[in-house]
Amino acid sequence: MYDTMLKHASLNVAFRHVVHVVHMMETTLDEISVEELNDDAQCVMDDQIVDNDNDVDLVPRVHMCFETLDAVKKFYRDFAVRTGFGIRIRSSKKGKDNELKYVKLVCCREGNYVSTIRPELKTLPSQTKQCQAGISVGKKDGKWHIRSVVMEHSHNISPIESRLISGNRKVNIHARQTVDINDEAGVRINKSYRSLVCEAGGYENVTFIERDVRNYIAHKRRQLCKDGDGQALLRHFSHMRELNNDFFFEIDMDEDNRISNVFWADSRSRAACDYFGDVVSFDTTYLTNKYDMPFAPFVGVNHHGQSILLGCGLVSAEDTSTFVWLFRCWLRCMSNRAPEGIITDQCKAMRNAIKIVFPNTNHRWCLWHIMKKVPEKLQGYTQYNVIKSQMKALVYDSSGVDQFEVGWDEFITNNGLVNNEWLCSLYEDRHLWVPCYLRNKFWAGMSTTQRSEGMNAFFDGFINSSTSLQQFVVQYDNALRQKAEKEFEADFAFVNTTIPCGSQSLIERQFQLHYTHAKFGEIQNEFRAKMNCFVMNVVKDGSIWNYNVKENFLWNGKRANKFHDVLFDSTTTTIKCTCLLFEFRGILCRHCFLVLGQEDIDCVPEQYVLRRWSKNVRRRHTLMKAAYTRSSDDPQMQRFQSLRKRFNDIGEVACETESAAQSVYDQLNTIATTLGLPNEPNPFRCGDDHPSACHEDHSLPDHVMSSAHHSNIVRSPIHVKRKGRPRTNRLKSTVEKITKRKKTAAARNKASRNLMDPPAIHSEPNFQDIPVQDHQTLQSYIPHAGFMSLLTSLHSEFNQCPLPTTTTNLASVEDY
Repeated sequence: MYDTMLKHASLNVAFRHVVHVVHMMETTLDEISVEELNDDAQCVMDDQIVDNDNDVDLVPRVHMCFETLDAVKKFYRDFAVRTGFGIRIRSSKKGKDNELKYVKLVCCREGNYVSTIRPELKTLPSQTKQCQAGISVGKKDGKWHIRSVVMEHSHNISPIESRLISGNRKVNIHARQTVDINDEAGVRINKSYRSLVCEAGGYENVTFIERDVRNYIAHKRRQLCKDGDGQALLRHFSHMRELNNDFFFEIDMDEDNRISNVFWADSRSRAACDYFGDVVSFDTTYLTNKYDMPFAPFVGVNHHGQSILLGCGLVSAEDTSTFVWLFRCWLRCMSNRAPEGIITDQCKAMRNAIKIVFPNTNHRWCLWHIMKKVPEKLQGYTQYNVIKSQMKALVYDSSGVDQFEVGWDEFITNNGLVNNEWLCSLYEDRHLWVPCYLRNKFWAGMSTTQRSEGMNAFFDGFINSSTSLQQFVVQYDNALRQKAEKEFEADFAFVNTTIPCGSQSLIERQFQLHYTHAKFGEIQNEFRAKMNCFVMNVVKDGSIWNYNVKENFLWNGKRANKFHDVLFDSTTTTIKCTCLLFEFRGILCRHCFLVLGQEDIDCVPEQYVLRRWSKNVRRRHTLMKAAYTRSSDDPQMQRFQSLRKRFNDIGEVACETESAAQSVYDQLNTIATTLGLPNEPNPFRCGDDHPSACHEDHSLPDHVMSSAHHSNIVRSPIHVKRKGRPRTNRLKSTVEKITKRKKTAAARNKASRNLMDPPAIHSEPNFQDIPVQDHQTLQSYIPHAGFMSLLTSLHSEFNQCPLPTTTTNLASVEDY
């Protein structure tokens, strides 16, 4: 395998040498004659023809003759690179026919540079040493002759440092193509440069530095926006429209024809909105671009529970008129189908715009943003910890509207919060954020704008404060491509694999046949949690059966209960639970599965098997491309890409065998000679010129490994104890330490709750729901017998038997 990779690398180097010449030539190889190429590649000295392949040993001398001025420059530049200095044109003259007749090439350190900035303000480095080295050439009889040569330099020259001289540095086309692809993919320039260095085998084999790569990318971006960033964005969108007529974009401009707002959506996003545009998350908290224009993506949830982009906007202001314009653009783009629900933050401008554009759409605020403000708004109170705990329990665990309103009045009165304006304003808008007011509507499981912020996180590291609008749109296309690939992989998974059922239930089998893997996994979680649910009471009213279901779960190591009422119609087999999980997420809850099993139901009605989560639906957007192929506009780069792709295919096959590699390399040498490149020895063929290619050095090494057993196995060293203070993470503030302890405790509680499969939506238990007879159970939850009694006996045995060298601390065991 390693030998194959070496062969492929050698062939790849040869391919690049050939491609570097072929891509610059407009004519084909069949139209080029060997004689014409040799004529252009030869130089004449005193009527003696000198082959250009051997000019590596030539030094400039008077009377040397060249066909063109470019040949003179190339010859002297190659000589400068080999010697260790750079060159530049010092002066030139034109004849009466306005053509060059005299040029003087000198060392780059010629002259005496005097900065126009005073040294008191800023000192700039200078390389000038008044070096007199150089050549002068003149044109006579159509050819260029060297008239004078000065070889002595006034400074030290080093061939090793020659690659660092600015005139000798050059970013070749292979490096430019690699950097272009990496820049489009969002790879940082320093990483792209390091990958090129690794490919070349070290910095000494690279003809440019990292600054040259940065300058190349910056120059390319300036070229894209040479007519202005707005014009570049318009050209990009127009090109998208040419590739696909379903691409939609609108640009809002002010009185001076400056871009104010932008909206765009590709054809795939528009098609996906037919299936997943019912619930949308909208957020404008991302500001990283050249103009600080907020990024406003419309994000939905697909049939795998993944985020999917349904359009995007860049706005210049976050006011009502701007959001009205943006929402109307999105509405026209989606064929005037308004979403059933939309999630935003507490922006009043968004709320007003939604009332204007989406009057019949359910609107809710991001719950996370509201609860995040609790420390900021309430931390000044003495009983802050109690207030925070009670508010969280009230918000998350209120099972009904009446329970929340009664609990809120008690919460405000008991804690002296009647005059708190923030809490009063929240209560007035409680129908926009309190879960018990919103669970009876379908939200695809979303209660926050986390999905929109997840899209914002995608752009971190790809863009910065100097990113232009056109670059931002390109990175948005990358996000589209990535999301589409994730969805494609998930589709491939459910087509080619099957998740087995965890029980013998025919209902589970029904969901297995219809739902995607992700959604079927949620169904299975509810089936597993069914073991923690028990029927406490059943009341019949005609065909309606009212089941009172108790659910056990652990909180802080103690057992707690919650009670839900499940209504089952034996005539229509419809079912509804007070937890409203199906209405909120579209997934039947564990309480319903318990009752369905109690009623011996083998198949749930179709209304509970949502088409939205089905894997048996062929969706139109999956047949469309996620992004558009953007080929380079440079014809030189296009030729290089085509040739390189073909050469890579050849090299991948030729490196499999030694004979094929030799044959291909010989043919490449023939093509290189035809194109004027020097011939290189074949690394796969034995010969007198390069015997090291076939003969290995079998002599003994100069070093000897010392081993007690003289074994060939080299093992890892023993871990060495560090001196001084033990290595730890950075010092943390008190707030971070408290947060970490809370997270650790929450993780332990989660692990213990997993044993009992906790309910889907819980923050803190509402102990008001616990019957009186269960309070004794809470106090005496841990039994005296069993595992704890075993630990107690072990503890007494350890106390009776002292250990000789170690001390056992059972405090942690007792705490457990």
